[in-house]
Amino acid sequence: MGSITNHLSFKDYTVLTINGQQMNIQSLQEYCRNSELTILHDLADFMNEWSDDSSQIRLQTSGSTGQPKMITVQKNQMLQSAVATAQYFDFQEGQTALLNLPVKYIAGKMMIVRTLYSRLNLICKFESNSHPIQNLQEDEVIDFAPFVPMQIQNVKDTKSIKKILLGGGTVSRELEESIQNLQAEIFLSYGMTETLSHIAIRKLNGKNSSDKFQTLPNVNIHVDDRDCLVIKVPYIESEVITNDIVEIVSKDQFIWKGRIDNVINSGGVKLHPEQIENQISTLISEAFFVFGKPDNILGEKLCLLIESTPYSKEKLLQLERGLGERLSTYKIPKNIYFTPQFQRTYSGKVKRKESVRYLIP
Repeated sequence: MGSITNHLSFKDYTVLTINGQQMNIQSLQEYCRNSELTILHDLADFMNEWSDDSSQIRLQTSGSTGQPKMITVQKNQMLQSAVATAQYFDFQEGQTALLNLPVKYIAGKMMIVRTLYSRLNLICKFESNSHPIQNLQEDEVIDFAPFVPMQIQNVKDTKSIKKILLGGGTVSRELEESIQNLQAEIFLSYGMTETLSHIAIRKLNGKNSSDKFQTLPNVNIHVDDRDCLVIKVPYIESEVITNDIVEIVSKDQFIWKGRIDNVINSGGVKLHPEQIENQISTLISEAFFVFGKPDNILGEKLCLLIESTPYSKEKLLQLERGLGERLSTYKIPKNIYFTPQFQRTYSGKVKRKESVRYLIP
């Protein structure tokens, strides 16, 4: 689709193909008027905003680089992001893409912009839900589909989808192992609203799978004095400083270690919860995470919270044995707690602080 250029104009990309029908703004409004799907009406609202005279658009951030807030971006910057994705995945005109993410957030909006730029056929026949493949017709083939991890957990067969892009949350070792035999090529994205969706991709299964994120074309990366990732994207004026601790492998590759705001300082040892969780993910079938609880001696003591009714004494002993076998001494949780339900975001990402609030005085 060509190299990244500053000469793109959003005004040249206002015709959208939905469910095989090419539409301009007027015909899209008529099409949506006859539909009860909220996602289609949200799509039409976005297209109205995209096609107006303003060169800017307002976006809600998720809080990846700080508190959630509204930011203003240039529509042409969103187009530049779409170009980078098109180059990476080699989109071809007429390929099918699935819209199964809420349009109110950046992932859904960018899927529409990618469709506009690459002239894809956007399949939008049902509301965003946790079982998207079940709603596809038996003979329907999707070339590209963005999912959140919660959605891929419910997928047992991907013969109808060629490429899946996961975003909106971390992928556990258990989930990564479970998708190895799926036919689709599955990728994990790294990005945020401030970078206008993903700036790096990691292949999760099959040939060329890796634990390293590969940056998209023309993305520059380095770390700050906290070892957190700093991103410079050619179509965004300022550097984006993240709270993600990474290891830079090369000029265009990095390994994600965890969030600095999740780091637990226990007895002077810095613990990365996400790494510990990966080590023990196959021991616990329910959702869980580890967190730091204030402690007079250690400063913070490592604890484990499981989304479940309390285990039986036998099951709890079995888990404790498993933790002792998998983890070094200072990584073993000092306490194990249970809760009926975690607090979650729209994409299924666990809100850690809100979920442990009742446990921390």
